[in-house]
Amino acid sequence: MGPDETLFRDHLESDAFLAGAARGKWRLHGGPEDIVWPNPIFWIQSAKKFSPDGGVFLRFDLQNYPQQAPTSCPWNVQFNTRLDSKEWPKGGGNVSRVFNSGWNGSALYAPCDRIAMVRHETWATIHPVWWWKSSFTFVRYLEFVHNCLNPAGHAEKST
Repeated sequence: MGPDETLFRDHLESDAFLAGAARGKWRLHGGPEDIVWPNPIFWIQSAKKFSPDGGVFLRFDLQNYPQQAPTSCPWNVQFNTRLDSKEWPKGGGNVSRVFNSGWNGSALYAPCDRIAMVRHETWATIHPVWWWKSSFTFVRYLEFVHNCLNPAGHAEKST
């Protein structure tokens, strides 16, 4: 097991991850023993108006974590494939912007996403809380997506 995977597994035991999981905000798909490194899959809660199932699975690429930012893609866990674009979360606020399959098709359009960060350096100033830093854990990315899919006043209505 490499240092990136070891650190990731330590972060799975962090208070921040466990607290979010306990509140139903996110969960690891399967158990730690089911992780195929560097591609863990997480479920993230969503207001039903954005995702009728009340959540979305994201398959991450955590190669060189945490020095390199994560990237993720909506995932169909039943078929173990990228989620069809028609099934990506949609809606107001930042949802359709972040879950925009038309710009890349394999990553979220987010300031903490490795692929989206390329050619968007101004986001470091515009979104400093979310712009990836090597001191972050993958929980920062989960928080970004959860906040996007559960704007103020909607988080409790998603279940």
